[in-house]
Amino acid sequence: MKTSTKLTLITAATIAATIALPATAQAGVPPSFQTPSGNIMCWIAENAATCGIVDYTYSERQRPSDCSSDEWPSTFWLSEGEPASVNCSDSPPGTREGLRTHTTLDYGQTKSVGVMTCASEVSGVTCTDTSTGHFFRVSRDSYELG
Repeated sequence: MKTSTKLTLITAATIAATIALPATAQAGVPPSFQTPSGNIMCWIAENAATCGIVDYTYSERQRPSDCSSDEWPSTFWLSEGEPASVNCSDSPPGTREGLRTHTTLDYGQTKSVGVMTCASEVSGVTCTDTSTGHFFRVSRDSYELG
Protein backbone atom coordinates (compact mmCIF):
# COMPACT_ATOMS: atom_id res chain seq x y z
CA MET A 1 0.00 0.00 0.00
CA LYS A 2 1.30 3.43 -0.85
CA THR A 3 2.27 5.28 2.32
CA SER A 4 0.50 8.50 1.26
CA THR A 5 -2.75 6.65 0.53
CA LYS A 6 -2.60 4.77 3.83
CA LEU A 7 -1.87 8.00 5.72
CA THR A 8 -4.78 9.75 3.98
CA LEU A 9 -7.18 6.96 4.96
CA ILE A 10 -5.83 6.78 8.52
CA THR A 11 -6.22 10.56 8.79
CA ALA A 12 -9.81 10.29 7.55
CA ALA A 13 -10.58 7.57 10.09
CA THR A 14 -9.02 9.64 12.87
CA ILE A 15 -11.02 12.71 11.88
CA ALA A 16 -14.24 10.69 11.75
CA ALA A 17 -13.50 9.21 15.17
CA THR A 18 -12.82 12.63 16.65
CA ILE A 19 -15.66 14.72 15.23
CA ALA A 20 -19.04 13.99 13.74
CA LEU A 21 -18.82 14.29 9.97
CA PRO A 22 -21.68 16.23 8.38
CA ALA A 23 -23.60 14.56 5.57
CA THR A 24 -21.67 16.61 3.02
CA ALA A 25 -18.03 15.77 2.39
CA GLN A 26 -15.31 17.88 3.94
CA ALA A 27 -12.27 18.91 1.90
CA GLY A 28 -9.53 16.27 2.07
CA VAL A 29 -11.70 13.60 3.69
CA PRO A 30 -12.58 10.66 1.41
CA PRO A 31 -16.30 9.90 1.07
CA SER A 32 -17.44 7.67 3.89
CA PHE A 33 -20.43 5.47 4.57
CA GLN A 34 -21.75 2.96 7.05
CA THR A 35 -24.00 -0.04 6.62
CA PRO A 36 -27.62 0.34 7.78
CA SER A 37 -26.75 -1.64 10.92
CA GLY A 38 -23.89 0.79 11.66
CA ASN A 39 -21.56 -2.15 12.23
CA ILE A 40 -19.27 -1.56 9.23
CA MET A 41 -17.81 1.87 8.38
CA CYS A 42 -15.89 2.56 5.17
CA TRP A 43 -13.93 5.30 3.43
CA ILE A 44 -13.42 5.21 -0.32
CA ALA A 45 -11.04 7.25 -2.48
CA GLU A 46 -10.05 7.12 -6.16
CA ASN A 47 -7.26 4.63 -5.50
CA ALA A 48 -8.03 3.07 -2.12
CA ALA A 49 -10.79 1.82 0.16
CA THR A 50 -10.83 0.84 3.81
CA CYS A 51 -13.51 -0.54 6.13
CA GLY A 52 -13.59 -1.06 9.87
CA ILE A 53 -15.99 -3.34 11.71
CA VAL A 54 -17.21 -2.91 15.29
CA ASP A 55 -18.81 -6.22 16.31
CA TYR A 56 -17.58 -9.48 14.79
CA THR A 57 -17.29 -13.14 15.68
CA TYR A 58 -14.37 -14.40 13.58
CA SER A 59 -12.96 -17.72 14.60
CA GLU A 60 -9.43 -17.87 15.96
CA ARG A 61 -8.26 -19.55 12.76
CA GLN A 62 -9.15 -16.38 10.81
CA ARG A 63 -6.66 -14.32 12.84
CA PRO A 64 -3.85 -13.29 10.44
CA SER A 65 -0.43 -14.66 11.35
CA ASP A 66 0.96 -11.14 11.78
CA CYS A 67 -1.67 -10.28 14.44
CA SER A 68 -0.38 -10.72 17.95
CA SER A 69 -2.51 -12.77 20.33
CA ASP A 70 -4.00 -9.63 21.89
CA GLU A 71 -4.86 -7.90 18.59
CA TRP A 72 -8.08 -8.13 16.57
CA PRO A 73 -8.44 -8.20 12.75
CA SER A 74 -10.86 -5.33 12.31
CA THR A 75 -9.62 -2.98 9.56
CA PHE A 76 -9.50 -3.93 5.89
CA TRP A 77 -7.43 -2.13 3.23
CA LEU A 78 -7.41 -2.13 -0.54
CA SER A 79 -5.06 0.02 -2.62
CA GLU A 80 -5.17 0.23 -6.40
CA GLY A 81 -3.12 -2.54 -8.00
CA GLU A 82 -2.38 -4.33 -4.71
CA PRO A 83 -3.96 -7.33 -2.97
CA ALA A 84 -6.32 -6.57 -0.08
CA SER A 85 -5.01 -6.79 3.46
CA VAL A 86 -6.27 -6.83 7.02
CA ASN A 87 -4.80 -4.72 9.81
CA CYS A 88 -5.03 -5.64 13.44
CA SER A 89 -6.07 -3.40 16.29
CA ASP A 90 -5.72 -3.60 20.03
CA SER A 91 -9.41 -2.60 20.31
CA PRO A 92 -11.55 -5.68 20.94
CA PRO A 93 -14.89 -6.13 19.14
CA GLY A 94 -17.60 -3.68 20.12
CA THR A 95 -15.31 -0.85 21.27
CA ARG A 96 -15.09 1.40 18.21
CA GLU A 97 -18.21 3.52 18.78
CA GLY A 98 -16.49 6.74 17.74
CA LEU A 99 -16.18 5.62 14.12
CA ARG A 100 -19.84 6.02 13.20
CA THR A 101 -20.41 8.14 10.09
CA HIS A 102 -23.56 9.90 8.96
CA THR A 103 -24.04 8.61 5.42
CA THR A 104 -25.74 5.21 5.19
CA LEU A 105 -25.25 3.02 2.12
CA ASP A 106 -28.42 0.94 2.03
CA TYR A 107 -28.25 -2.79 1.42
CA GLY A 108 -28.14 -3.51 -2.30
CA GLN A 109 -26.44 -0.19 -3.12
CA THR A 110 -22.90 0.48 -4.30
CA LYS A 111 -20.56 3.45 -4.05
CA SER A 112 -17.78 3.99 -6.60
CA VAL A 113 -14.90 6.46 -6.65
CA GLY A 114 -12.18 6.08 -9.29
CA VAL A 115 -11.32 2.37 -9.61
CA MET A 116 -12.82 1.48 -6.21
CA THR A 117 -16.35 0.14 -5.78
CA CYS A 118 -17.92 -0.92 -2.48
CA ALA A 119 -21.21 -2.81 -2.25
CA SER A 120 -23.38 -2.92 0.87
CA GLU A 121 -25.32 -6.16 1.32
CA VAL A 122 -27.16 -7.71 4.26
CA SER A 123 -24.31 -10.25 4.30
CA GLY A 124 -21.61 -7.54 4.63
CA VAL A 125 -19.54 -5.14 2.53
CA THR A 126 -17.38 -5.99 -0.47
CA CYS A 127 -14.89 -3.45 -1.84
CA THR A 128 -13.24 -4.15 -5.20
CA ASP A 129 -10.44 -2.60 -7.24
CA THR A 130 -12.16 -2.73 -10.64
CA SER A 131 -8.81 -2.38 -12.45
CA THR A 132 -7.44 -5.66 -11.01
CA GLY A 133 -10.33 -7.57 -9.40
CA HIS A 134 -8.61 -7.52 -5.98
CA PHE A 135 -11.18 -7.25 -3.18
CA PHE A 136 -12.05 -7.68 0.45
CA ARG A 137 -15.37 -8.85 1.87
CA VAL A 138 -16.17 -8.28 5.52
CA SER A 139 -19.15 -9.40 7.59
CA ARG A 140 -19.95 -10.02 11.23
CA ASP A 141 -18.85 -13.67 11.14
CA SER A 142 -16.12 -13.81 8.46
CA TYR A 143 -13.94 -11.97 6.04
CA GLU A 144 -12.25 -12.80 2.75
CA LEU A 145 -9.30 -11.23 0.94
CA GLY A 146 -8.89 -11.73 -2.79
